[in-house]
Amino acid sequence: MRGPRGRIGTVSPTYVDNAGDWFKVLPEGVNVVFATLGVEEHTPKEFDKAQEVVEQAARGLVMAGVGAVVLGGSPLVTMAKGEGTGGLARQLEQETGVPVITGQEAADQALKILGIRRLLLVTPYKESLNQGMQSHLKAAGFEVLSLKSALCPGPKEMAGLSPEVPYHLAREAFEQARDADGVYIPNPKWQTMDIIEPLEKELKIPVVTTIQASAWWGLKKLHISEARPGYGRLLKCL
Repeated sequence: MRGPRGRIGTVSPTYVDNAGDWFKVLPEGVNVVFATLGVEEHTPKEFDKAQEVVEQAARGLVMAGVGAVVLGGSPLVTMAKGEGTGGLARQLEQETGVPVITGQEAADQALKILGIRRLLLVTPYKESLNQGMQSHLKAAGFEVLSLKSALCPGPKEMAGLSPEVPYHLAREAFEQARDADGVYIPNPKWQTMDIIEPLEKELKIPVVTTIQASAWWGLKKLHISEARPGYGRLLKCL
């Protein structure tokens, strides 16, 4: 079996092209199993389509025998009416006994364990999604001191950005709010894994990204207290 030490399931709203980022973090013997929802654009219609099939995808991962499930797609949480996929995650965990969380809520937990309350928000999102993210973070008890965004229209454009883009945006945000507790960089589409430690060393504050936080949460639920080194302070909190 692939993943003799454990397997993390993740539901990705769009096509998966970031598997390598997961394996930068996960230790030997831990695998990740992907399910995708077919979202092609960041529009209300596409998000509604994803909401209709996310439960089926998550149940499929549970049936495949994964030890924990992460429901990806921050906009499915931050733009949802009511509980969105967060409510679904809690329902599935109660029903199946398998730990289930949204990627956004994993990031929220990561920010809190690192003591981050006043944060710099760096996103690839367009303005409407940024507004939803800020509202979610405020409701979760965080204060966004500075927001910098690449204003990408959709997933394809996000995936095409170089790691230098979020790096420079984070530096710009820091120049506006040097008293921030940390940096939050959501969305797994753009390339952020390799900038976590360089940013932490330069800015002297912790950095949280989507895949990093999801892997951290998944490893905790698998009772694995190690990760590959080089991807930030968070992974030392296992």
